[in-house]
Amino acid sequence: MRPSRVRLLLAIAGVYFSSSIVSSALAWDAHGHRTITRLAIDGFVASAGAAAPLPDWLTTESARAQIAYQSSEADRYRGTRSNYLGHENNPDHFLDVEDLATFGLTLSTMPPLRYQYVAAMAVARHVHPDGHKPHNPRLNPTGDQEWPGFVAHAIAEHHAKLTSAFKSVRTLETLNDPARAHQLDMARANVLVHMGHLSHFVGDSAQPLHTTRHHHGWVGDNPNGYTTDRGIHAFIDGTILTIHGLSYDSLKEEARFETKVDAGDPWRDILSYIQRSHDLVEPLYMLHKSGQLTQDPGKPFIAERLLDASSMLAALYTSAWNASTPTDKDVKDFVFYDSPAKAQPAPGMGK
Repeated sequence: MRPSRVRLLLAIAGVYFSSSIVSSALAWDAHGHRTITRLAIDGFVASAGAAAPLPDWLTTESARAQIAYQSSEADRYRGTRSNYLGHENNPDHFLDVEDLATFGLTLSTMPPLRYQYVAAMAVARHVHPDGHKPHNPRLNPTGDQEWPGFVAHAIAEHHAKLTSAFKSVRTLETLNDPARAHQLDMARANVLVHMGHLSHFVGDSAQPLHTTRHHHGWVGDNPNGYTTDRGIHAFIDGTILTIHGLSYDSLKEEARFETKVDAGDPWRDILSYIQRSHDLVEPLYMLHKSGQLTQDPGKPFIAERLLDASSMLAALYTSAWNASTPTDKDVKDFVFYDSPAKAQPAPGMGK
């Protein structure tokens, strides 16, 4: 969903732009994000197994509910009218894969580090200015429409943050210092926050319209006569889930957690996941055009998107957990850099 474009349309129509209008047309609605999150937690728990179960603080119903709630926080940001927040947050929800070509990139050649990706696009824009429309800050004050999107980078970065958060908890648990009880409480809360944030962007990427320039109806050449109605995005985000009765309870028996990711560097796995979703853009439009999206053929199509998201998210949770076991050096470094007071300089840093 592109809030700036909605804002422009509403402004033209003379309609007051409010946070309630924004929140009604976001990515998978809160129900969809909660469904993906709860399914993924099941997969995460199952991956640990009985031999090395996850700790209780991470698996209670209260923890599950908090992570599921947090999975929509990135959408709630959009209810605050701030160019700073919109500029940072909005592009993380999508990647218009087709538009990478205008920068001489593809999904497989896109740089994995965010600012190297931006630099590559900035150079391409400078070298070939005729191939790019100039940004209009009056129509898009947040600047979130300048680039094809950053959802792949958001997933990779939040996976790394979750790995770090897990490691902090496990380090504090290793220390088992009563004086650090408040730190442990906060570190555990941080894990739940990061699990929710990661869930959001993984969930967004499973919605095919978050991977394409055709995100709010088909644009440009349209020989097959696909819908150009902007409302298709909101229809997929929420209405279709209600029509087919898709929920955690209806899907939990179908969930299969077979996705694997490289814990050290999940970038290629993230790109493969986004590609799977992008491959379904036109099939989605075809189902919509035929009317079958709301009938029997549409239910497994949408269900598969939620299940793929939950399997990918469970794999990312698991890989972050597996990569977060602290070494003896990790524990010693934590104590050194987080001691109550340090009179001496850090090793190798001098005075």
